[in-house]
Amino acid sequence: MNPVVFVLAHMGRRATTLLPFSLLLGLLFQDIAAAARPLLMPLAVTLLMLALARVDWDRLSALLRRPGLAIALSLLNLIAVPLVVWPIWQGLGLWPGLVAALCLSAMAPGIISAATTATFLRLDSSLALLISLFTNFLVPFTLPPLALWLLGLDLKIGLLDLSLRLGLIVALALVGAIVIRRFLGAKVTEAGPALDGLSVVVLMIFAIPLMDGVVARAVAEPVKLGGFIAGAFAGMLLCNLVMAVGMLPILDRRIALTAGYCSGGRHNALLMAVLPVTADPDIFLFIAAVQFPIYLIPTLLQPLYRRLLPS
Repeated sequence: MNPVVFVLAHMGRRATTLLPFSLLLGLLFQDIAAAARPLLMPLAVTLLMLALARVDWDRLSALLRRPGLAIALSLLNLIAVPLVVWPIWQGLGLWPGLVAALCLSAMAPGIISAATTATFLRLDSSLALLISLFTNFLVPFTLPPLALWLLGLDLKIGLLDLSLRLGLIVALALVGAIVIRRFLGAKVTEAGPALDGLSVVVLMIFAIPLMDGVVARAVAEPVKLGGFIAGAFAGMLLCNLVMAVGMLPILDRRIALTAGYCSGGRHNALLMAVLPVTADPDIFLFIAAVQFPIYLIPTLLQPLYRRLLPS
């Protein structure tokens, strides 16, 4: 085996160990984190591109023959859930920046890795995959008008500019994924572990600029940082609960819990790639804080899902 491919495949298997390490690097080397910030946009494109290239497109084609449920759940995740949680966060008297960040987080698309962790949690991985993909493709049309017009969040960016930035990431990622699959041809399945490892490398680099400015904020406002971390956990769990409870009366339990899980796991870092540096710094602080529940919540929820979904 090619040594580079071997190393990448090994890194893919060590993702849970390596990714928290990259967050630590960003915290320890704040100058590097600040310098790497311009890389967020191309790294966001690369992450989605590798995820799309790694997807089993034959399986995806089969799933897309009946996409109605996944599309409906995706739209509910992107539109209905933010509208439900927005007044809840406003009514709690939280920091305005935290309220804005929590609402934005609820509008963000699902993380592609949800399909992998869904299998681990006994949820419907196929449905999780479709919801993740659909939300990423739909978010340029849902997040900007919802955030800027309906909720009136001041993001220091116009509707068209924000939509174009989100749409550009999705379009470039899709084109790149098609090119990768054309280049690899029949070897795409064999190259899967190497693509996973490459995704881990990109994620590690991506995590470093997410920590930009966090140490200074932690020293200056330790209580606020702790509050944002607690809010990040609460935000993920509330979105999960709202969607799951809302769907339980009308859908199978496993499907409803899968929809809830996808609602909780959002690609918050994408927001950092598309928002201008002049946006509220509290939003960027939240994006750093939410990395903790993203890594921890699947493990914390595993006992609950195993109780609710016996094999």
